[in-house]
Amino acid sequence: MDFMLPTSTQCFFKKLVFKTIFLASFIAIPNLAIASEYLYKKVHVLEEKQRSWIVLPYVFSSDSMGLTVGAVGIFDGFIQPQMTIVATLFAGESLEVQDLGSNDPEEARTKGGVFAINGYQTSFSDRLFISGMGSYAYYPNQRLYLDGSNDSVKNIDTPPSNSPLQTQGYNNWFEADIRYVLPWGESRRNALPVVELNHGIPVNRSKYGGGSIFSTGQTVVGTEIFYTKWSADKFIEEPSLNTNGMRVYLEHDNTDYAKNPSRGYNILGKVSADFGLGNSTQSWNALELDYSHYFELDNFSWTRQNVIAVNAWTAYSPSWDSSEKLNENGLLDKNQTPMWEGARLGGWSRMRAYDSNRFNDKAAIYGAVEYRLIPILNPMRDQKWNPIAIDWFQTVLFVEAGRVAPEYNLGTLFSDVKYDVGFSLRALAANVPVRFEMAFGDEGSAMWVMLNQPF
Repeated sequence: MDFMLPTSTQCFFKKLVFKTIFLASFIAIPNLAIASEYLYKKVHVLEEKQRSWIVLPYVFSSDSMGLTVGAVGIFDGFIQPQMTIVATLFAGESLEVQDLGSNDPEEARTKGGVFAINGYQTSFSDRLFISGMGSYAYYPNQRLYLDGSNDSVKNIDTPPSNSPLQTQGYNNWFEADIRYVLPWGESRRNALPVVELNHGIPVNRSKYGGGSIFSTGQTVVGTEIFYTKWSADKFIEEPSLNTNGMRVYLEHDNTDYAKNPSRGYNILGKVSADFGLGNSTQSWNALELDYSHYFELDNFSWTRQNVIAVNAWTAYSPSWDSSEKLNENGLLDKNQTPMWEGARLGGWSRMRAYDSNRFNDKAAIYGAVEYRLIPILNPMRDQKWNPIAIDWFQTVLFVEAGRVAPEYNLGTLFSDVKYDVGFSLRALAANVPVRFEMAFGDEGSAMWVMLNQPF
């Protein structure tokens, strides 16, 4: 079903005045499974203390969720030594919501949770790994950029045509990933190479990071099954966007330490498709190519690590047909990707100064540069007295640039590019990078708290 709104609803959103916002969001989940497989051993602790866990409470306030509190737990090395388990629950204050089918004011609150298991090694094959992640959550004021074009309206007194659809509803999703470590390069004899860490810095990897493609490093082939339902259930017609399908990907990691590389490179190619089965809104497909490179710099007298990290990413949806609508007078083009799939920018991993999925179209390009520095100073390093296992703190400065477009034309994609800059404070907690960051762009600023490096 197309995401169609009643005439009164469309008129209401045309009158929305766009304004610069400060967005604060917490989504405490790891990037699912598309990652290399290694076994991490901490040389600074006893063998029986290799497992670690941490529970962190959090509180924040945002336009879309109000004052929200919650807690996230990270468990590393339980069940199997290479596994990571993450879970979070959160709830927000009551917010007034607008039900256009009633004149009576209503109140609703954010509530939900996320659960993820990463890196389970199957019993019937030591090269086959399974991961899964899912979320069930309700938001009283979520923003849906159904027409997430590249335009930004800098005059805040003029209502833009691409104002977000602000509505209450559910955002429920699940992903299951199955991947196979190929017997190439570093994993030719052992699917799980051992990385020895001294307070979060690898000590047995001086000969790794870079080298010949596919003959060094680790190569993984995998498939991912996904399902998402994004609803706007307070509107008269109760519309929703649904998608389900699968991805196939090939990743080659040639870095010294996949969770926080200091040198080497990573290549990832991905094909995604929704075949229009079940309750899917419509079929679509998309291609993505991601490349990251890491340059290790000389240390200062007061640092443990200095790294320049560079990332380039591009995406394209062959199926997207902007010349035809899914339904007559509807908002969706024929066979277009949902706004959170395919060529999209904005959110915690790409163009971090903008709302999640702020820009989406048929094609996209993106680039980022980060300067990552780990100082020697770490007041939480002595884990004999400290209940929270923090192996290092990392400060980061970053700049990003990107663009979406209705066709894959380099002249178009490299014109009117969006930019943002930001800074980040990161920590290695329970063997998982945790990052807090601020970013600033044309449409305001955004704050994110997230697990794992963005690339």
